[in-house]
Amino acid sequence: MLKSPVLIRNAKSLLLPHKIIAVRCVNSQAYDESLKILKTDLKKAMLAKDDFKKTTIRGLLSGIKNKEIDSKGKALDEFTLHELYTKLIAQRTESIKQFEQNNRPELIEREKRESEVIQGYLGQLPVASRAEVDLHVLKLLQELFQKEPALQLKDVFGKVDWKTVPSQWKATASVIRASIASQYKNVF
Repeated sequence: MLKSPVLIRNAKSLLLPHKIIAVRCVNSQAYDESLKILKTDLKKAMLAKDDFKKTTIRGLLSGIKNKEIDSKGKALDEFTLHELYTKLIAQRTESIKQFEQNNRPELIEREKRESEVIQGYLGQLPVASRAEVDLHVLKLLQELFQKEPALQLKDVFGKVDWKTVPSQWKATASVIRASIASQYKNVF
């Protein structure tokens, strides 16, 4: 008796079920809460028929989704959102400059309003401000200067515990590095 290839394939798939494994990364609690706030604000804007706020929040959610895709399964945190929001605000600032040069007041106003909305969400993140990070770095550099006055900049970076300091100071490592580099000459 001849069996058709379709029946054989179907019989094999019943015997050997394919395992589909979905991997979901665990994001920080602040990250998840921020997304929840964005989504509820989007719903409120939709119910209020506030097209401006609705499109701005959709743009933020789109940027966050793109960041999640780019991260390829890595856990994301509030620092990722802080970097994204800061980048978006910088883009708006650059657009405002371009629109001022081209004499487009209606577009300038729209970009300023979008920037204010994004700034509001940036302020809700539990991330230290640049001034707070600069204060921590200044204290660190002064302590290191008292111990070793001839310390080089590269050695200062080696003295920082990069596993604990960013979480303690609530700042990204890149912000801390930039602050160290800018304040090093003032202390040493």
